[in-house]
Amino acid sequence: MDVLIFSSSREAEMEEPVFCDRDTVKVDESKCKGRSLGIAPIVARMLKMLGYKVTVVDPFAEEGEYEADQVIRGNTFQIPDELVKGKYVVVATKHVYDTWALMKAILGEAKEVSAVMSVKRAKVILKRLIEAGISKDKLLPLRIPAGLDLNGQDENEIALSIVAEIVAVNRGGTGIPLRDKKGLSKVVEEL
Repeated sequence: MDVLIFSSSREAEMEEPVFCDRDTVKVDESKCKGRSLGIAPIVARMLKMLGYKVTVVDPFAEEGEYEADQVIRGNTFQIPDELVKGKYVVVATKHVYDTWALMKAILGEAKEVSAVMSVKRAKVILKRLIEAGISKDKLLPLRIPAGLDLNGQDENEIALSIVAEIVAVNRGGTGIPLRDKKGLSKVVEEL
């Protein structure tokens, strides 16, 4: 399965400083600050190590920051539906273009969509998507917050939980502990 990561290596100073239509985003760079890569490069590196094809969209990406097959950068970028269709999409945009990225993933018919955000943040974004005409049925399959429950504390652990979820989805795994799936308690009882 191919993976598309929507990311931002800067944080928004105001709520989603973008102008956009269905395929194009223009980021107001003057409303974005700092320099923090976050988990997206770690997720991309882990996925590449596992043999996935990875595309990253980061308007502020600098050369060499991502291990990916393709990095789309620049304060104005276009993402046609063909780039999204059938892919696993991870949204980790630090409030720069969350709403657009989720809408693009849904309308572009991504196979799976996860977002690195809190449930509190998701409530704001999902309300916007409903107001834009996206049905609740399209929102229910979203994986928000992204990842499996590893109780990860740092960026590497959080990235691992996201990659584990992608692998589980791709391979049809359940994410439950193997000891439970394989019935270790029964083996112990029979001893």
